[in-house]
Amino acid sequence: MPKKQLSVDDALDQRAHPLRSQIDRLRDVTRAIDPAIVEEWKWNAPSYRIANDYLYTFMLRPDEYLHLVFHHPEAPSIASELLEGDYSDGRRMVYLRGADDVTAKLPELTRVLKELVRRST
Repeated sequence: MPKKQLSVDDALDQRAHPLRSQIDRLRDVTRAIDPAIVEEWKWNAPSYRIANDYLYTFMLRPDEYLHLVFHHPEAPSIASELLEGDYSDGRRMVYLRGADDVTAKLPELTRVLKELVRRST
């Protein structure tokens, strides 16, 4: 019998991450950007895609901060002080260190996500 996939909420409940409220805040903001954004539990974390393009995935370890892995094919071409790294596979990273950092960086993160969505359609 195939294993039933957990919902993102159920999986996060089981994970009990200490920054859960900030994770939920980012989840809400991401889903509100465009109704075509799909949230799923992939790679052991919440992941977001539009059509076949993955926008980003949370990396839930370590527990001290939030690490977002942007793997959208257009991520390397987005100019933003938030997006770190220049990996050969096109990944870029965002690091958020608590509620104040999320609040401070949320406008730019939202702008980056909107631009990636625009480039996906």
